[in-house]
Amino acid sequence: MKKTYQCKGCGNEVVSLMKPSECQVCTGREWTRLATSKPIDSGDETMAIDKDLFSSFKFRSTIEGYCRDIGWKISSIDNQIAVIKFDMESGSTQTLFIVKYDSTLEFSCPSGLKFDDIDDIPHNLSTFLLGKNAEYKLGFWALQKIGEKQTFSIIHNAEMSLIDVNYFRKILIILVEKCDEFEQNIETLINS
Repeated sequence: MKKTYQCKGCGNEVVSLMKPSECQVCTGREWTRLATSKPIDSGDETMAIDKDLFSSFKFRSTIEGYCRDIGWKISSIDNQIAVIKFDMESGSTQTLFIVKYDSTLEFSCPSGLKFDDIDDIPHNLSTFLLGKNAEYKLGFWALQKIGEKQTFSIIHNAEMSLIDVNYFRKILIILVEKCDEFEQNIETLINS
């Protein structure tokens, strides 16, 4: 059975199989076990987590906690947006944005491929990326207007209730790797 623990420092409640080591809100280490408990699904599928972990005042602490657990450094963060930069083996740096909406998080990694106007975008490039979208199980290519430029970005939207630290890690790694691979392929085409 999952148990409900309450941080003695700030009152944050966590539902877990084991007593948490540290509160994600206040970093306190003292817990009270509450009387309520929840059954755990013994199946193979990952259970959804409490979407309250990403509520407006917990978004920041949850992202910080996940990144700390994984060993990633956050470039900037507030209660709605987090930015994480990844130094890639190719030598480039990929920037990933996490934006909080009502019940979903949007993960987006803009490529370096930008166009002044939508009419400047090569038709065959858009068709190629639409074909890639059909192959992906996680992430999709889209055009985002960033500043005044049309930018190809790889995006993934996920319900907050489905995101645990493992899924979070998987999303970020896949998006930055696919974006970096895309940029390297474009650079190879341009240079050949």
